[in-house]
Amino acid sequence: MFKPAKIDRLPKMNFRYRLLKVENEWYLMEVDRPIIITYLLPWFVYFIPHKAYQLTEDEVEAIAPKVLKRDKNILSTQTKAGISTLGAGSLAVLLGRAFPIEDYLYFTSHLLNLVLMILVLIIAFGIRIWISIGKKESVIKPSKKAKKMYCRPVRFRLLLKNLLLVTLALFLSVVSFCFVLSTSKPNLILHVALFAFSLVFLSHGNLLLYASGEDYKAKVK
Repeated sequence: MFKPAKIDRLPKMNFRYRLLKVENEWYLMEVDRPIIITYLLPWFVYFIPHKAYQLTEDEVEAIAPKVLKRDKNILSTQTKAGISTLGAGSLAVLLGRAFPIEDYLYFTSHLLNLVLMILVLIIAFGIRIWISIGKKESVIKPSKKAKKMYCRPVRFRLLLKNLLLVTLALFLSVVSFCFVLSTSKPNLILHVALFAFSLVFLSHGNLLLYASGEDYKAKVK
């Protein structure tokens, strides 16, 4: 039976795990495994079991002492991030109109185009691998037995939205890839788009599907 759950990220840039509170019990859930699912098939992340280790309150305090304080700051941080992104986008548009730099972003060498495309994809995969390399927390001792945990959003609308965003990210990645290969006049902007959309798709199974601040439900076996 699914129970209400609250998700928090761990400090020290450890994206491999999430801290969950299911009713009055704490768990450390490994969200970034299996790799094939979280990298390439993120649509199934909500429907497969993840390893979870039950923690005591002292262990939670040891690995995430500022969880409650961070939760209170989530709303204000998201608001500031949205304003910053909007401002950066507007500035880019204004600069683009004032200084037509697009004429300098084209290159005619097909070989250079292919090399740059491969380099962009390698960098995207490299960043994704870095995201998934999280050290196993010291509180997970060999004596702790891993449990199976299913975790997904409470609201079906949120679940559907997240899965649709995964599909959209894949679609935009494929479109960018095709444009880079087929265009007769390659543009650096297309490579930037390919990098951004590919990284978003590859990271969806870790960073976005289990974002903190939403309502989740979990079942432990």
